[in-house]
Amino acid sequence: MKDVHDLIYALLEKVPAFTEFLTVDELNESSKNLVRKHGDVAELVEVGTSRTGEPMYSLIIRGGEERIVLAFGFPHPNEPVGSLALDFLSWYLAKDKDLLKYLKATWIIIKVADAYGARLNEGWFKGEFSLKKYVLNYYRPPGYKQVEWTFPIEYKTLKWNEPIPETRALMKLIDEWKPTHIYSLHNAGFTGTYYYVTKELPPRVKELMREVPRELQVPLHRGEPEMPYMKKLDEAIFRMPGTEESYDWLERHLDTDPAHVLKHGGSSYDYAKRVNPNVFELVCEVPYLYDDRLDMDIEIGIPRRDVLRLVHEKMKQLLMDMRELNEKMSKFMNYENPFYESFSEFLKFSESYLKAEEKWIETDPQLDESATVAQAFDAYKDIYFSGLLRYGLAHRALSLEVKKHRNKKLEELDKQVLGNIERLLTKAGKLMKYRVVPVKNLVSIQLAAMISTVAFA
Repeated sequence: MKDVHDLIYALLEKVPAFTEFLTVDELNESSKNLVRKHGDVAELVEVGTSRTGEPMYSLIIRGGEERIVLAFGFPHPNEPVGSLALDFLSWYLAKDKDLLKYLKATWIIIKVADAYGARLNEGWFKGEFSLKKYVLNYYRPPGYKQVEWTFPIEYKTLKWNEPIPETRALMKLIDEWKPTHIYSLHNAGFTGTYYYVTKELPPRVKELMREVPRELQVPLHRGEPEMPYMKKLDEAIFRMPGTEESYDWLERHLDTDPAHVLKHGGSSYDYAKRVNPNVFELVCEVPYLYDDRLDMDIEIGIPRRDVLRLVHEKMKQLLMDMRELNEKMSKFMNYENPFYESFSEFLKFSESYLKAEEKWIETDPQLDESATVAQAFDAYKDIYFSGLLRYGLAHRALSLEVKKHRNKKLEELDKQVLGNIERLLTKAGKLMKYRVVPVKNLVSIQLAAMISTVAFA
């Protein structure tokens, strides 16, 4: 067997020139075909159902018992990159028996962890990716309906034991197999490449995790961390965050009980470490959009605090505008409309989060340091990116009701929302020189992260 570096690059050369994403049905059919052709090493097992009763499938690919790898795509339904990575990897492992044997692992692969949510995103999966198409067809459930954040947990005042059916299926697999490795295949929207890990990595793995994204023109993320409480281990590598860290940060910066704000459970790692304390988990975040300023580690001479204050005020204004919209929408809506449920719940969480963020901005001494180009750009672009996604949910909520009732007031509200989306898209286009990242490159980065961490285990 070749050196791991050569092995990974040989694998990446085989990745197809993906230009779009597979639907839930296409992913399921691919798994069935794989088992028909490679039944000597692979089997397909129904491990549970979605919250709408749809079967949830797992591919089991046996290559040894030294390592047990649980890998799942669509931990959030607007994040399909991992499903393509797993589809490609499952076929590659089934065909390349030498690699399968070399990795000494049995792979438990769930390409679609949230079939219901994934189907609600399929409107943007096909054809060339565009920010507008993504926004108008975007769906992400509130925390209490997310697969990744509804594992049982007890921490201080937070007591959560309401896993959704998809999460219960993952819990069953974790209990049964006690995985040594877990890959929850998330992807970001508009960032550089970054990673969450639960253990320190060998130097050669970190070298590969830096090298591959740069060669594929999706360099490491140098902007602001996803959340203020992330613990940085290395460049663009962070300690895996859990619900406990979210709770503690909110507790420090809010007068409210954090359990009333979070309204969700734990992560896959929160649960898996109870079953196997030595489990290693990795999340590899890759974006749809990239701007070269996200890689500019040049100080601009303005404190991070001042940049974040400006962004915070603009976010507060955006939230105020959306609250006014929600007041008008609420007369015609209920939570049976999944898009309205998400829009409304995100507004509730954002209100509490912004209060906590304001205290953090004013009190954290680290924010006195100069912002870099990457940090300033990253913070500022979020006004547009997050605003577009929230308005996208509002549009889908309104258009769903318009189809049902043909209400002129709803039609007028929807026109206003679409107008807001167009204005934000125009501003974003003027302020940002972003480009769409080829899907093949995103898949390749996730594959390299998975194989390198398994091979060097």
